[in-house]
Amino acid sequence: MPEKIRFGFLGLGKIAMSDHIPALKALADRVEITAAYDPVPGKVQSQSAIAGIAPKVCCSEEDLLSQDIDAVIIATPNVFHYPQTIAALKAGKHVLVEKPMSFSTAQADEMVNLALEKGLVLQVNQSRRYNALLHVIKKEIDNGLIGDILHFRSQRTMTRSPEMSWSLGAYWFIDPAYEGSLVGDIAVHMSDAMDWFCGRTASLSAVTRKRNRKVEDEVFVLFNYESGAIGTMELSWNFPTGFRSDEIYGTKGTLRLCCGGLAFEFIPAGSTSPVKVFTAPSAGTVANSQECFLDAIATGSKTAWEFGRNAIALVEAIRLAGIENQVKIPAYRKK
Repeated sequence: MPEKIRFGFLGLGKIAMSDHIPALKALADRVEITAAYDPVPGKVQSQSAIAGIAPKVCCSEEDLLSQDIDAVIIATPNVFHYPQTIAALKAGKHVLVEKPMSFSTAQADEMVNLALEKGLVLQVNQSRRYNALLHVIKKEIDNGLIGDILHFRSQRTMTRSPEMSWSLGAYWFIDPAYEGSLVGDIAVHMSDAMDWFCGRTASLSAVTRKRNRKVEDEVFVLFNYESGAIGTMELSWNFPTGFRSDEIYGTKGTLRLCCGGLAFEFIPAGSTSPVKVFTAPSAGTVANSQECFLDAIATGSKTAWEFGRNAIALVEAIRLAGIENQVKIPAYRKK
């Protein structure tokens, strides 16, 4: 392995510019951004100038994968994650792919199996797994702060979908041809985080709607966890006002998101007022996705794919539960 890991990019859109490139630049002693390809003419050149990088401009996906690179970041619309990951792994490259890693558990398993066969690292950018505040709360829960979890309620409701708000013009979020939807793009984060805290989902039921779009834009899920906890998740792109909430109820008290999503407050059982507020800085340094990916390459990890793959089990179960109006059991994968 070279002194620095050489990265290629497939896609230089919003997530590459706001997350991956800044993170890699901060790790310049360990990486170099060597090549990039985006199907939009001139985009690599213009985005590279903004980001302050100078990768080789590739003319195709195949051209990128033929370059002398060690790893690929796949930051493209959902529908491309599966075929581009397969192509990158076949070309002998480690892969950090955006969520959702695929449309189905069958596709995800094909990706994992190929990575294991090739001895390559496959990791999914499930960004909430690297959230410093959530690491604080996970540690407090594991240390018994709220006792046994009884109920986890997670709500993310917006007045508009992403292409009209935080990712202007990214219409693939609401296009079934690109596998966009509230399930694949938001539920994949929230349900995975809830599993992280509560343990695996034993079964779930869901109501989904395509109210104003051709993809699911309202999602309501009831989770039954193996631990005995219950969870509810409420998502929408159609509400008259946006709202963001996480409430975790335990036998000893409640943790509730506050301060505009920057902190959690702890309310002991029997009280109505918070007695402590937890913020991200109390976590110390939490490695981000890109740093974990580099560490996985260095150690030859065979399990970096795990929570990204099992998030697809949750997404698949939610989608099918909503379509078929039946209780579903997520198809988790064993290591």
